[in-house]
Amino acid sequence: MKKLLSFILVFAISSGISGCGGFGDPTISVEQDVITNVSSETMSEDTSSQEEEEAGPIFDFNSWELRLVNPWNSIPEDFELQLATITSPYAGFAGASFDARAIEPLHALCADAKAAGINLTIISAYRTNEFQTNNFERKVNNVMAADPSLTREEAEAKAATVVARPGTSEHQVGLAVDFNSVEDSFKNTKEYAWLVENCTKYGFILRYTEEKQDITGIIPEPWHYRYVGVEAAKIMKEENLCLEEFIEKYNVTAADDTSSEAVQ
Repeated sequence: MKKLLSFILVFAISSGISGCGGFGDPTISVEQDVITNVSSETMSEDTSSQEEEEAGPIFDFNSWELRLVNPWNSIPEDFELQLATITSPYAGFAGASFDARAIEPLHALCADAKAAGINLTIISAYRTNEFQTNNFERKVNNVMAADPSLTREEAEAKAATVVARPGTSEHQVGLAVDFNSVEDSFKNTKEYAWLVENCTKYGFILRYTEEKQDITGIIPEPWHYRYVGVEAAKIMKEENLCLEEFIEKYNVTAADDTSSEAVQ
């Protein structure tokens, strides 16, 4: 476009010189109109490009990989799973499964970690509702045993910050895995350091951190990683956003929704 404009300018000047005897030469007026139109088109293209850049990337927040599951957003009753078995070298138990559409990135992450001298073992992946219910009940009982003064409701609320209530766990949609250990000490390992540095390359994010606990409603879990897709994961890392913040920022539909329950 710039080359075309330069050519027209040169042509207009040379034409003006050769026909300088007439101030009312109609060819000069036509040439000026052409130049004006070309400039307008260029400015229009630049403005359009700038607007697209400022608007940011567009994501489908109804897509499977960006499904929000947290204490305020439970799994829909009609939710359909698509599961595949995790390759045995990377799974710490038989029958471990993950979303079939994201299992290749999970396998690639584990394989590349191994090649780098990092040993990752998946100790939890997809969970059934029955498993999650038993897991939650066990945690509630432990909380009540540790503090008998708590009511059942209080114990459940406290337990839910550690173990998600049934129907609100990312494990139940097959998009989350736990690596190696469910101990805080995992944060001090080379495996954790490698995951934090590299997981986004495969579309995963460290889901629960101390910094974002007030937003996610879950305690820090250095072992828990969630698949969201490479582009979304990259942005979340670059902008230091948890999934809830990411959705609030980039989901235009949710931003226009007057319901406070759209994204919490």
